[in-house]
Amino acid sequence: MTTTPLLYLLMGLLFGTTLLALGIALGFWMGKKQTTSLDQPLVEQQIVAALRNMATWTNDFAGDFTRYQSTMQSLTRDAADSKKVRTKEEVQSILDKIVQANSELQSRLDSAEVKLESQTKQLAGYLTEARTDGLTGLSNRKAFDQKMDECYTKWQQSKQPFSLALVDIDHFKKVNDNYGHPAGDIVLQEMSKQLKEISNETIMVARYGGEEFGLIFDGDVTHAATVMEKLRISVAAKTIQAEGQTIKITISSGVARILKEERIGKLVRRSDEALYSAKKGGRNRVFIHNGMLCEMFGKPGPSINATESHEALTVETPPTSNELEHRVLSRLDRLITQEADRKD
Repeated sequence: MTTTPLLYLLMGLLFGTTLLALGIALGFWMGKKQTTSLDQPLVEQQIVAALRNMATWTNDFAGDFTRYQSTMQSLTRDAADSKKVRTKEEVQSILDKIVQANSELQSRLDSAEVKLESQTKQLAGYLTEARTDGLTGLSNRKAFDQKMDECYTKWQQSKQPFSLALVDIDHFKKVNDNYGHPAGDIVLQEMSKQLKEISNETIMVARYGGEEFGLIFDGDVTHAATVMEKLRISVAAKTIQAEGQTIKITISSGVARILKEERIGKLVRRSDEALYSAKKGGRNRVFIHNGMLCEMFGKPGPSINATESHEALTVETPPTSNELEHRVLSRLDRLITQEADRKD
């Protein structure tokens, strides 16, 4: 009797059990429950179904292994019984049973390995889908938050800095109002294509929410701001064809770098403050939060007035100091509430 089938079996069981535990943990993380319901997104229902299927056949395979062990123990005891005098035919029968048990287990193992590979690929596909925004094809907010946590952990361990850029499409509500939501979706998709073109200069690009996008950069804030300034100029120079209309958009961006003794929530708030400053400073701008205040990076661009034709350019009047103070306080209050909810 060879030990190869048993070795393969134990490796397969260990791998399958590990995958199952990982998948169940991911299922809890994504859905916070294992039962399916009409309220769950389809992809989460698919993951739960795949996990249940994997659990079923893994349990069945474990049963096959138990039966194999029982058979081999019985044959071993029978062969080791010195009180019995066996004929040549009886010895051959025991050997035949051992060979048959090994052959059946090997066949079951081969089948299980094929099924395990198929299930693993299917589950990997579901997990990728769960981390991707359906409209734009970019990573979604959940994947982005996880990557931010990874970057923060690396920052704590090795002090490897990273920067966060938040990007917002200017006057996007007016795009939806004037041209319709299908046109708005096309604008988001076209914007995402331009973001993908610079993804090789980032750690991650994601749809942060609505018309807002998030980018994580490795290193200094100046590099991140330079990339965002190039993107801003490129976006403003292009036109988008949607629903028979020619639409021109601009973007505003806020950039900040992780600072010493700073947590993720503070970094996000500073990036958002810089974005807010870019918006209120006239839009079509990139602002940096240097840890103390927000300052413009590069040259200001004219803001597109989305209520007029794509060729019409206007520059907004900056708000008064009282208006700006009120808006900043309101926005900070909202951000603090969102950060508290996210940690919960």
